[in-house]
Amino acid sequence: MGAARRNAGHAGGARDAKRAPRRAPSAFKREAYFALEDVRRGNAVARVVGIALFALIVANAILVFAETQPGIPAGVSAALLAFGLASSVCFGLEYAARLWTADLVHPDASPARARMRYALSPMGIIDLLAFAPGLLVLFVPVSSSMLNAARIIRLVRLIKLSRYMRGLRSIARVFRKRRPEIVAAFMVLALLTVTASVLMYEIEHPVQPEKFDSVFTGMYWAMTIITTTGYGDLVPVTAAGRLVGFCTMLLSIGVVAIPAGIFSAGFVSEFRAQDARDRLDADALQGGFDERAAEGGPAEGGEADRDA
Repeated sequence: MGAARRNAGHAGGARDAKRAPRRAPSAFKREAYFALEDVRRGNAVARVVGIALFALIVANAILVFAETQPGIPAGVSAALLAFGLASSVCFGLEYAARLWTADLVHPDASPARARMRYALSPMGIIDLLAFAPGLLVLFVPVSSSMLNAARIIRLVRLIKLSRYMRGLRSIARVFRKRRPEIVAAFMVLALLTVTASVLMYEIEHPVQPEKFDSVFTGMYWAMTIITTTGYGDLVPVTAAGRLVGFCTMLLSIGVVAIPAGIFSAGFVSEFRAQDARDRLDADALQGGFDERAAEGGPAEGGEADRDA
């Protein structure tokens, strides 16, 4: 009986410990969070760090093109290599900082679980790939093919721009919200493409078999017509083939306009919703910080300050 009470007491204490309020973050950690997640709410230093990370990503995108230029002097090539390695170090520090502030991004989870959620998230994996290959070549001997693969993997750094450009983030949300309409529009596009390609193959293959040798070639022709690319390498010569091409061009105007209208309406709705989310997030985050401070939880580093 006593053991049961002790076990119950231990269980109750564990539950109380789980319900214990988390300590308020230090000012430094809060500004680090702002620098990584929302520079508009940080101080001047946080804004500078956020802008520097954005500029570093853009500079690395330019570096990918600069490295492929022929006839680069040895000194410039060495400088580009050093800049790439320094960028990998900076992105590694950013990854560590994001792990550290993950509990502020996911306040509903424990610090360990929040860091795990970030590390396993798509953006966490992208952040890892942004610096790991660049640092790996410093410690592991690699062949030229592996070095080229590491350079290609560095292109994932461009995806990191989605954190700093709301328009890029909005694209994914529009796809999720308008998925049924987008799928229906592309089904109509696929139906028009397949129908036009089969008709063109059946009509033109007997006349010019070397041009329209399969339905897949007809599908290539249909896509060049629907997208108004007009390469000119495949041209119908029969009257029926030209009629099919004329009808395909007319129908493609409406078929292409449908997804454009869906995306336009989706972007307008998303931008309005994003503005509302920004206001709610700002109020909720500031309210959470104020609530933790009011509960009497010492900020991180507070005990050290008092000891000093």
